[in-house]
Amino acid sequence: MKGHMNDPFNKLRETSWRRKLTPAEAAELRAWLAANPAARDDWEADAALSRVLDRLPDAPVPSNFTARILQVVEMENAMAQPTAPLRRPWLWHSLLPKMAFAVAVVGLGLLSYHEARAMRRAQHARGVATVYGVAYHPSPEVL
Repeated sequence: MKGHMNDPFNKLRETSWRRKLTPAEAAELRAWLAANPAARDDWEADAALSRVLDRLPDAPVPSNFTARILQVVEMENAMAQPTAPLRRPWLWHSLLPKMAFAVAVVGLGLLSYHEARAMRRAQHARGVATVYGVAYHPSPEVL
């Protein structure tokens, strides 16, 4: 029972829950059920439930019933809201300097690692150049 195709059926169902259908509405329902026989089981189940509920006696409702329900809803909403929303700005003000310091330390560490690696590469390059120069240019004593 999904989609806009069932809107007339669902509208008539909901109306039947509140009151008896008018002759025009009943005719519209019969026509709709004739065109959509798969919905007949749902309609019959709803009609049977409505008949059973109509036979039940009305339950007495206290005069402050609505006020009590609204009070419960307000309490549930208050409990669902996060506690201490005013502490959050304080939390950011205390964490921001610490985070900035941590980022600076990590940045300096990465910079020094990069510099040390560059110095090691330069030393290796000088060593390779020295070996290369000695291997291809023998000294006069060797000759």
